[in-house]
Amino acid sequence: MTTPKSGFSLIELLVALAVLSIAGLALLNAVQTSTRTTSVLESRGIAQIAADNILNERLARSGALAEDSGTYEIAERAYDWTLEIEATTDEALARVTLVLTDLADGREAARLVTFTRRQ
Repeated sequence: MTTPKSGFSLIELLVALAVLSIAGLALLNAVQTSTRTTSVLESRGIAQIAADNILNERLARSGALAEDSGTYEIAERAYDWTLEIEATTDEALARVTLVLTDLADGREAARLVTFTRRQ
């Protein structure tokens, strides 16, 4: 009668290694997706801050709010912006829309809509 040998066979080690490598690939994919999402959120956040800054600067100025456009730089990013003013059904209010476009790719980066008293 032979005594059983202790330890793992070569097949068992290969199966364990395959399972670990598949789990490692899944983990790397999750990290890559998370990194990409973080980058997109950072871009959107900076664009939103830029849009808030532009709109607040225009609203804080004394005098009548007028349609305007220009460029704005923040955090080493450049944006074109356009401020539009539209009439509403309420004669006392005007709709103010700020559209921010990323100069790097030409895509709309942010859009803010608010209402203000007509002047």
